[in-house]
Amino acid sequence: MNDTYQRALKEAESWLVSAKLQLVGAQSDDASANVCCAQAIHSIIRAHDALSLKFLGHKPTRHDDVAIVFAKLIRDGKLPSTAENFKSLIANAMRDKSGADYGKSSFSLEDAEEYVEQTEHFIAMAKDILG
Repeated sequence: MNDTYQRALKEAESWLVSAKLQLVGAQSDDASANVCCAQAIHSIIRAHDALSLKFLGHKPTRHDDVAIVFAKLIRDGKLPSTAENFKSLIANAMRDKSGADYGKSSFSLEDAEEYVEQTEHFIAMAKDILG
């Protein structure tokens, strides 16, 4: 498979749709809140991949590098200064990824709602930048 920024953005949108559907189940089930957060985090990663592929020609190979690459994209003027607002989202998502994926952390309904909302904003920014 040849990964492109278009494919990565489309997958980010699909992960977000899945997270939104899971959010409905999270209303009464903590396990669903964890899954919802994991799906939102995967959406963030793929949206970041889209930006990296477009502006750098590659994506980070380790999740630990995502926040560093995001900061570089901003510093190098590839992303608008308003993207700074998403630095904490990226850092938190990378911190929470393993916990969400492997059940090492417990996320609440409020956490899931916050992740979905912030992910929507992040993808909207990415779509705006990528055209």
